[in-house]
Amino acid sequence: MRLRIAVAALVAVILAVLVNAYVVTSATRAAEPFAGGRVLELDGPDLNVREYGPSGERAIVLLHGYSASIQWWEPVAARLARNQRVIAIDLVGHGGSEAPGEPRHFGAVGQADAVHNALTALGVRHAIVVGHSMGGSVASELAARHPEVVERVVVSDTPADGDLVSMPLLGKMVCWPVLGPALDHFRSLPLITRSSLQTGFARDYAVPPFAYRSLERLTYAGVCDSKAGPLASVANTLAGLDVPVLVVWGETDVLTPTAPNVTRYGAAGMSPRIIAGAGHSPMVEKPDEFLSAIADFVTFRS
Repeated sequence: MRLRIAVAALVAVILAVLVNAYVVTSATRAAEPFAGGRVLELDGPDLNVREYGPSGERAIVLLHGYSASIQWWEPVAARLARNQRVIAIDLVGHGGSEAPGEPRHFGAVGQADAVHNALTALGVRHAIVVGHSMGGSVASELAARHPEVVERVVVSDTPADGDLVSMPLLGKMVCWPVLGPALDHFRSLPLITRSSLQTGFARDYAVPPFAYRSLERLTYAGVCDSKAGPLASVANTLAGLDVPVLVVWGETDVLTPTAPNVTRYGAAGMSPRIIAGAGHSPMVEKPDEFLSAIADFVTFRS
């Protein structure tokens, strides 16, 4: 009798885990305004965007990193917009943007196409694109696929190659089959996620509250499909562009370690500007220094 009960309990647990995996991995989310933005209804995933500064067909376009949102740009966006149009965009599945069910929308190519749809809807014909971390991968794809729109590219702390990333263990485990969806339920607990989120900043920089909010807004597909599959060499893609490129880097970045990435970019002919004292997110940690590093580069030439 006890054996039957134990077997029945085990079967029930296995079924519950499998059902949970299906429910979690199938979750989608409609777009909604977030962090002062508004939703663009597009031919593809709808995106949440926030605009600053004057209108016009020229704009600085800000693309955040993995598990982040347009809130990462708040320390610098308004200052960049004093004389120029600035547009911060939540990538597919992030922030207030739509989280669809198809994995193809979450990769760099799908994200780049979604951003291009947004820029077309906003009447942007000339863009200087600034991408942080994963956003730099999207920026490089956007420039490669739509050179008629992108005039310059800035990437900050974007891994030069797919293997130059030190992903935290929890970030890997959450995407494991079956077990991952179960672990995903703990993603909203700061005590669980703090150590992983800390890799996105310098060790002595407190993880800001918006980092937790942005992570919470991701569906499971947003968490795992955004980093699925082999990563293209961003250094090679950027080196092959027919537009000016600027690379900036946090001196103490541990998520995309500074030394090997700087070496790789240097070998591709792009020597990064190092921002002293900053970790993986210099525009948040050292906004003055970040603006100083990119100010001349992101000014449109007449």
